Amino acid sequence: MSGAELGGKASSSQLSLAAAEKAAAAGAKLASFLPDAAAAAAAAAGAAKAKAQAKSFAVRKWLAVNPRGEVRQLELAKMRVTAGLGVQLRDLRLLDPQLATSYPSAILARERAIVVNLEFIKCIIGMDNVYITNLEDQNTLLFVEELQRRLRAAHTAAEAAASGPSGLFLSQSTVNLASAAAGGPANLGGDGGMPLSSISAAHEELPFELRALEIGLDTVSQYLERLTGDLEAAAHPALDALTGKINTSNLERVRRIKNRMVRLTTRVETLREVLEKFLDDDSDMKDLNLTAKEEERVELFNRHMRSGAATPFDVPLPYTGASGPDVRAEGALGEPEAMTPMTPKSASSASSDSTDLEDDPDVAVVEMLMEPYFMQIDNTYNKLQTLCEYIDDTEDYINIELDSHRNALIRLDLVLTSFSASVALVTAITGLFAMNVMLNPGQEGQAPYSWFLAVSISTGIGAIAVFAGVMAYCRWKRLI
Repeated sequence: MSGAELGGKASSSQLSLAAAEKAAAAGAKLASFLPDAAAAAAAAAGAAKAKAQAKSFAVRKWLAVNPRGEVRQLELAKMRVTAGLGVQLRDLRLLDPQLATSYPSAILARERAIVVNLEFIKCIIGMDNVYITNLEDQNTLLFVEELQRRLRAAHTAAEAAASGPSGLFLSQSTVNLASAAAGGPANLGGDGGMPLSSISAAHEELPFELRALEIGLDTVSQYLERLTGDLEAAAHPALDALTGKINTSNLERVRRIKNRMVRLTTRVETLREVLEKFLDDDSDMKDLNLTAKEEERVELFNRHMRSGAATPFDVPLPYTGASGPDVRAEGALGEPEAMTPMTPKSASSASSDSTDLEDDPDVAVVEMLMEPYFMQIDNTYNKLQTLCEYIDDTEDYINIELDSHRNALIRLDLVLTSFSASVALVTAITGLFAMNVMLNPGQEGQAPYSWFLAVSISTGIGAIAVFAGVMAYCRWKRLI
């Protein structure tokens, strides 16, 4: 549906807030007729009810970008967004900027929209508008500028070449596809593949939702790659400095870099897993092509209407709020409440018409769009893994060097301990003779002074012999 349909009648949200305030006032008025305890309970219940109503009708600022690159700022309530775009309340919680750290990156395909939560890009992509939130982030504003620039360039090119075969946006994956069709290395027309001519024909004009999704993937991929380059530029000098000199400041510097690397690796790996999940599931890729789903839905509905038979329950009804004359029901007002709801089996019925999703051109378009960005994210992930291995190797080298120093200290301690034990032998003999033998060489009848010299020299030689024996044993056992 268009942005005017979502942005019209802003007074409905004001009336909802007024209703919440009225409920709170009614609760306070009721509490005045009750006893103290009951009055407090009634007032608390009224306040909780008013808070719940205000929360359900709380407005949030959105930025709507149409296919021409025009931007409008809207203030929409949650219930109005869920009714108008067919998303769920938990999807809006996923896009809440205040809970940015609570939810990982995700791309969710809904019936009428694509919910995108990629780093700082938090938006809902419809078939004719992109609704962007998280407008306080500077990176989001840069994404809006890039989105405007590319959409305006595509619209200008479409107007300039309206009579040509290709009037819409051609992505980078189209260039890769063209080289493959020309006989390049990316030739997909091998065994079991679909003809390149049919893929090229389906890829000539990308729907608006896929163009917006590609711009978001391109912006996030370049952002993560830039962060990885900055991290590598800071990591290598820090690791070299730590290798040259191990001190507290260098260790703290490397620790901060490793923390940054772990957080960035988690973010890149999450986005890589999201893209890999889509590339592994053809039905998920088909769900991203909202325009193709709507065309199949309308074609199936018109086929049953032309047959003159009653519409069965498993035939999807077209959305009256979608753009285009073929899907407008008579008397549709373009409001979220006027949209014809889908039957429960519509999605499965629309996808069951395709005998083999692998040969579906709509799936091939999405696959060729997402595969280059998966390769780019995978390359960024490999860079981070290489940096992680380099940090681990540096840590191993530092541990080996520290172990070497520790072993040197242990060898020194062994030498000093052996020397202390040898000296202790001399001290023990000296103490023994001092307590039991009295030498007075100057008196007649006493032992001569030569005995003292003999005992001292012999004990010294014995201590040296013990120390040499201990050292020889340690050498023989390769302890030193």
